[in-house]
Amino acid sequence: MAKRTIILTRQDIAEQVEASAAVGAIEGALGSYERGGDFLPPKAIYQLPLAEPEVAFGATITGFTEASGLLTMKMGQERTLNPARGLPTTVAWIMVFDPLTGELLMICDGTLPTMLRTAAAAAVGTKRLAREDARTLTVIGAGQLGRQCLRLVSGVRWFENIYVHDGVAEHAERAAGELASEVGAGIEVADAETACRAADVIVTATNSREPIVMSQWVRDGTHLSCMGTDLHEKIECEMTLLPRCRIFADKMEHAVERGEVSQAVKAGVLSEDCYAGSLGQVINGDVAGRTDEKQITMFDGVGIGIQDTVICKTIYDQAVAKGLGVEVAFS
Repeated sequence: MAKRTIILTRQDIAEQVEASAAVGAIEGALGSYERGGDFLPPKAIYQLPLAEPEVAFGATITGFTEASGLLTMKMGQERTLNPARGLPTTVAWIMVFDPLTGELLMICDGTLPTMLRTAAAAAVGTKRLAREDARTLTVIGAGQLGRQCLRLVSGVRWFENIYVHDGVAEHAERAAGELASEVGAGIEVADAETACRAADVIVTATNSREPIVMSQWVRDGTHLSCMGTDLHEKIECEMTLLPRCRIFADKMEHAVERGEVSQAVKAGVLSEDCYAGSLGQVINGDVAGRTDEKQITMFDGVGIGIQDTVICKTIYDQAVAKGLGVEVAFS
């Protein structure tokens, strides 16, 4: 008998799907991928030839994992002028398939799952690479991604102090006010220099094309999870910071092209073999993570399709169990 397709909106996911399993799901997926057996074709990223000043990108990301038993395909879009239209900068949709039969099991908003899996990866990077005595967290960017990072990263370590910075001060103030009760700590809005100088852990969650985190602001022993938009022009950290870091990626071949290191490699500041390894290799014990308390560690996360797959597994299972969304028979 043909399976019915579940359709879930972003509101369905936000209000009815429990996100607490995200960090464990992503940690397991990164380790599993390095052991082989999962399928991860290259991303397809392109720029649409729209009239300036609009900058329009699209991306198609696919993933299959044996553990989830699902195949996912995500179509994401970025439009730089969307805020002026009252719309988010990034929008996405995900289709979830039965890999054996090819049946379409679910169509859902892809923006919130993307934010959840990216924030969960930032949390795994912090869990695996930050110092055990890290007590101050700084999040750069107070948009959709920054908010999820603040939630999930603060869940893997106990932080006495949390700072948030955004280029639009009102966004940072709103995030601080709304999330303080969730994370169980006071959140202080600060300029980028103050927030970075105080931090043991820095998470970047922006679409910046100019450096925000300067090398002289980052203390020895800091951990950075750099999770911003994976475009060739992306740069959130000053290039001179990168040679000071022990750097890890989710997938090195992707990250060297579109990650935080990409422009530094192009400029000759770093070599293409600048990564100490992948975060999955650290999880599996194949590569050492932090090796010195004074070392600066960096997780360069560009996002990979299997992360979408395992997040969608948690969403799909809850949708089936709870009877969420609308069911449609396409055949």
